[in-house]
Amino acid sequence: MPPNRQASNIVMGTRRRDHLDVSDAGQDSFLDIVANIVGILIILVIVVAVRAKNAPVALSIRGPDQQQSDRELEQDLATERSLHRAVLETAVKIDQVQQAKQLRRLQRSKLSLLTAAAQKMIDQRRGRLDTKAQADFDRRRQLAETRSQLSELQNQHALASRVRPEAVRVESFPTPLSKTVHGHELHLQLRGGRITVIPWEEIERELKTALTGGLNRMRGQSELTAKTRPIGGFRIRYTIERHDVSMRTYEKTGIGGSYVAWKFSLLPVSSQMGEPFQVALAPQSEFREALARCRPGRTTVTVWVYPDSFEQYRRLKKELYTAGYTVAGRPLPDGELIGGSPRGTRSAAQ
Repeated sequence: MPPNRQASNIVMGTRRRDHLDVSDAGQDSFLDIVANIVGILIILVIVVAVRAKNAPVALSIRGPDQQQSDRELEQDLATERSLHRAVLETAVKIDQVQQAKQLRRLQRSKLSLLTAAAQKMIDQRRGRLDTKAQADFDRRRQLAETRSQLSELQNQHALASRVRPEAVRVESFPTPLSKTVHGHELHLQLRGGRITVIPWEEIERELKTALTGGLNRMRGQSELTAKTRPIGGFRIRYTIERHDVSMRTYEKTGIGGSYVAWKFSLLPVSSQMGEPFQVALAPQSEFREALARCRPGRTTVTVWVYPDSFEQYRRLKKELYTAGYTVAGRPLPDGELIGGSPRGTRSAAQ
């Protein structure tokens, strides 16, 4: 082989071997890179798995307040649904009413047109008649209208005869005119639906004793107010006033000196005195026993009544009238006390 060709082969062999070495080195670097990337991915997956395993689990535990809020929310939703249904139903009803209204309006318009057409036809027929025929036509028309009205009245009468009117019972009591009481009296307090028997004779005796003692205790005072012991559930509050007559009055009237005026009120010791109304009307009650000691026809029952017991007073008045007693009503406003004075008025009985 010639020397030049052999040298060329040597050079070519060296280049081929260098080319193979470079290619193998590039493939090794690529594989290293891929291996590194895969390793990094595996490490990331492991880290994420470990963190997910050790991470705290947020449990949704519903406390009492949250449960109460949920119940209230459900109730509000149920109410909202109910109101929504009610609104829809109302809207349907409104639409139905509007349709019925429109239908009635169309019917009324149609009837108006028919009436106007009939009236026009009648006027035309009447216009073609002579004077005598027109008068006869008017009479027949008036007769027809009168018969129609008569038929309507007969129907109303038949309907009214089938309906029985409700009977109204009117109660009347004897002696409608009142007269002043001068005989024996039984005094009652009717308040809060309760009847209390007032021991009037004992109160009069105690008041007389108290006034006599009060005059002795005044000793130059112009006024004295005091109370007595309880009597039948009432204390007597009395006031004595001394009035001196002036010299000018003495010169005009010839009456001198001084005079005494007094007044009294009954103070109840309790707001639940006496007996309830139904209990008082029953046999063997305190009211019945006090009434039994009084003679009918000679005793006047004076009832001091307050506004909250007017209905019971009417029933009591009927009961006493039935038993033969006369009744004197003394209405009192709320807060007013039972009392009297020499300047007061006597009871008026019926």
